[in-house]
Amino acid sequence: LDAMFVREVHGFLGKPPALANLRCGVWYIAPDISSGHCYFKSTDGHAGKWAFSLSRINLNAALAAATHGMAMIVDATRSGKRFPDALTKTVPIWCCVI
Repeated sequence: LDAMFVREVHGFLGKPPALANLRCGVWYIAPDISSGHCYFKSTDGHAGKWAFSLSRINLNAALAAATHGMAMIVDATRSGKRFPDALTKTVPIWCCVI
């Protein structure tokens, strides 16, 4: 069901590059729409850790977004949470720095 939702959103957005955030996101993106992977670690954005990780620069995600005007990052979280920390904390910091 989740992979079907990802496919539907991917089509709705105009089929942008779709990147699976390593570990959880890989389970929810079909290989035929995957443009690769990225690695945004949730702890990079936790309270008091507002720093940019040079070891997880995710240049491929930046290049995909720059080339196509957008990129879709797929991730997942545990039951009871609305959004993964990587998407609510780490990715916004990354976007500001990039």
